[in-house]
Amino acid sequence: MAEADQFTTTESAESAQTLVGFMSNDDWDALLANVNGLIEQMDRLPAGEVKTAVFEVLDGIDAIHREALRRLVRLFKEGVLDKVVSDPAIHTLMELYDLLPQPLEEPVAEKPKHKFPTIPIKTVHVAPSVKPRYPHWVPVLNLIDELASGVAKEFVVDDIPMALCRREDQFFALESRCARDQSSMRGATLSGYTLTCPNHSGCHYDVRQGTRIGGGEKIACFPVKQDENGRLLVGLDMDFTPSLPGF
Repeated sequence: MAEADQFTTTESAESAQTLVGFMSNDDWDALLANVNGLIEQMDRLPAGEVKTAVFEVLDGIDAIHREALRRLVRLFKEGVLDKVVSDPAIHTLMELYDLLPQPLEEPVAEKPKHKFPTIPIKTVHVAPSVKPRYPHWVPVLNLIDELASGVAKEFVVDDIPMALCRREDQFFALESRCARDQSSMRGATLSGYTLTCPNHSGCHYDVRQGTRIGGGEKIACFPVKQDENGRLLVGLDMDFTPSLPGF
């Protein structure tokens, strides 16, 4: 992969296009506007098998692009993405898939609306008030033996602090925030299936389902699996089903 300093960036909105492609920036804007119009036109078609099939195909293509881009961005060295998104075409692509670098602080002023609000495809048929979910698996351990049995360790997975717990050959992932006051659970201890909060006396959680022992709010749990390469993965944006013994 090229070093970060080999990328050319722009310092002002009036600067000429810095990364050469097959079309000018004006042509790029025209292409987006045309696609945006086609999507709006398709969305107005009457419901039916053809329309449903078309959107299923588009959603599949969207999922392929989303997964590939997420993997690609993970290979970037620190600072590379911040540089390359100065190009309007790359900026648009990363914006469509929520991969733009996050600002250090949220601006006080209201964020400007997207230039093409009906792209990506998913926003065409998802209510604006519903946050879309993009199920994906994130590796947290290269080998399961990196975490000993009876140990809870905190990891940050896609900006979410998680307590990864191991009991013998079983692994559990929970959000590392106490339900009482959202304080960090870093330093929590594990005994059997019980995770003890380091901040509050008598505050214990069942790692199998995130419930607080004795009652109270629960903490979020995440699916965990091992892939064919022996890595341990945590699932995000997907449903969690507790694995409890049957009686």
